[in-house]
Amino acid sequence: MTGAILIVAHGGLHLTKAAVRTAKEQDIPCDIMVIDNASQDSTYQWLKTKDVIITSYREQLSLAACWNRGLKAFFHAGYDRVLVVNNDVELLPFTCGALADTNLPFVTAVGVDKREQMNVIEQDSYLETARPHPDFSCFMISKEVTEKVGWFNESYYPAYAEDCEYHVRMHKAGVEAVCISLPFLHVGCGSLKNANPAECNAIRRGADANRERFKKQFGCCPGSKEYESLFV
Repeated sequence: MTGAILIVAHGGLHLTKAAVRTAKEQDIPCDIMVIDNASQDSTYQWLKTKDVIITSYREQLSLAACWNRGLKAFFHAGYDRVLVVNNDVELLPFTCGALADTNLPFVTAVGVDKREQMNVIEQDSYLETARPHPDFSCFMISKEVTEKVGWFNESYYPAYAEDCEYHVRMHKAGVEAVCISLPFLHVGCGSLKNANPAECNAIRRGADANRERFKKQFGCCPGSKEYESLFV
């Protein structure tokens, strides 16, 4: 079995280095694609020295657009499922294989913020602890999900709430999104923490606009009680 891993990077080269390293350390062979989404640092130059598939954009796309383009490329190449991760995560060596072994159409690991939390339960118990609260910082999606639900909404620019919007659409389409007790290290808000002040303001403005876009579409904000009621 050969896995497929998609990483989207917008700056934060030191984070991308760790994400790529742990992607390469998977215990099954994996083809790795890194999308350099208009990084202003030396991300592209560094990626050219690595054995990864590189796609680079000079103008920033929405995160949803990057996901869509990467997924379409992998599916067109014959892969039936792809592990999609942020560039601010570090994976355990068996993450890709373990998620694939669940045979679920949409399954995620769970983010932790301390290395000492990177303890794992027995693999046979993963599904026993499964819960319907997906973590879109590390998710495996199958081709059949995109065929049934469609693609991520690229109008959510630059990022925020595109994952919640897709979760709602999956639910409406009868696709269960499952999170299992397989941890990954997540440096939360990695892009925001590594951005300059002007870019931070742009990210926040985009997040506010996306929050309003989501509210207009579904009548509530992500994370609210009203949001949770959408899945009842």
